[in-house]
Amino acid sequence: MFKILSYPIKDGDPTWPGNPTCSLEPHTSIAKGDTANTATIHLFNHYGTHLDGPMHFNPNGISLDKVPVERFFYQKPLVIDVPKKAGEKILIEDLMPYKDQIAQADFLFLRTGFWKKRKSDPSVYENNGPAVGSAAATYLRENFPNLKAIGLDFVSLASYSDGKDGDLAHQIMLGMYQPGYICIVEDINMEELPEGFLKQAAAVPLIIVGIDSCPVTMWAEFRE
Repeated sequence: MFKILSYPIKDGDPTWPGNPTCSLEPHTSIAKGDTANTATIHLFNHYGTHLDGPMHFNPNGISLDKVPVERFFYQKPLVIDVPKKAGEKILIEDLMPYKDQIAQADFLFLRTGFWKKRKSDPSVYENNGPAVGSAAATYLRENFPNLKAIGLDFVSLASYSDGKDGDLAHQIMLGMYQPGYICIVEDINMEELPEGFLKQAAAVPLIIVGIDSCPVTMWAEFRE
């Protein structure tokens, strides 16, 4: 079966503290006598389910429109459960039991269970989510060359409670300190995904010239 993993975009959803959200500005309206309905979308590029490209934290990183299209499509996506509470980091020891599976994967879903807070406690979701620690980011970069991207069921690779380590983790993943990069898809709805390998997945952004990151339509196919 296929499942959309992107959250529907609407104003008022949790996001990184202080970031803009989105709004729709009607341009033409059939109800007001126009021949068609159109609207202007005001949308922050890190709002909702979105993909961080190399340029986001790497001053020499390429913009999202220059990322090869195959980076957005995954033939060996893997879901692993790494339960975490508010402010806790994903550590190397959380990943090591899965190292043989991760070595085969081209996309890694890190499911902490924190997605439940998106509805039940959105303030905690955006202000004190889990994070991928910088040591774990280094471990992923140095040991798994097949990984095109990782996916998170929380608002950012970084936790607002430890922004300094979060900045470093982003820099490591996005290629600031060594050639290559692993993209990051944040704020994914993983509620219905089975653990283990899925059949396929994709995270496709709008191709906007010169942008660092963008919301994506993400989907996965898996056996029921």
